[in-house]
Amino acid sequence: AGDAARGWLALLEVCIMLIASVSWGNDSIALVQWLHEHGAIAQFDRVICAYADTGWAAKEWPARVTAAEEMARGLGFEVAHIESIGFVPLARLRKGFPRNGMQFCTTELKIKPIRSWMLTVDPGCEATIACGIRREESNHRSQWPEHVENSEQHGGRDAWYPLVRVQEEERNALIRRAGFEPLPHRSKECFPCVNANRRDLRLLSDERVSEIEALETSMGFTGKGKPRTLFRPYRHGGAVGIREVARWAS
Repeated sequence: AGDAARGWLALLEVCIMLIASVSWGNDSIALVQWLHEHGAIAQFDRVICAYADTGWAAKEWPARVTAAEEMARGLGFEVAHIESIGFVPLARLRKGFPRNGMQFCTTELKIKPIRSWMLTVDPGCEATIACGIRREESNHRSQWPEHVENSEQHGGRDAWYPLVRVQEEERNALIRRAGFEPLPHRSKECFPCVNANRRDLRLLSDERVSEIEALETSMGFTGKGKPRTLFRPYRHGGAVGIREVARWAS
């Protein structure tokens, strides 16, 4: 892994800017620490950690973001906090919640805002984008490439995934060296995620359930007379509405 890192950094010397796309979950913290330990600050004129604010984070997540950004600055990296339309305005605009088959939230709240921002700092699309994806995360990512040239998702820029071979134990060690403890859950930049599993849903507070319930009520009904809910009943034991979904999850 060390030889591979040195090889990639030597190859990327010609690139003047590295943009680390981060959610500030576990893998993002590990990514930033890894870049620091492997000399990214000496290889690039600029290293920027870019976070897209979805407007749907858990109540405690902004404090996590602030701490992570302070850590990144302390390592000599720049940080960018990118605003999006926000989850609630987006749902109202689309007259419905994102879900499987029409999951527009990632594109509208993260990919597009970051792409637009990148055009302001890298109009020539010469930067390399680093992301913290690991093959160990899921079957879907088990064959994830380390490098993608002209990545469509990143506006034609090259994408680099230096942690693809990193296992959980090594990742957690990186997180601790960065001054954090590994979280027992996924990033809460979007909480709850429309793809939240039962374990994720058990983390919902009564306050958050009430907030989402009020939002669901305000969204009204579909043309077929069904209430617009964040989660589909058939995927959650027939539960209709966030309060029943939270009850089902528990």
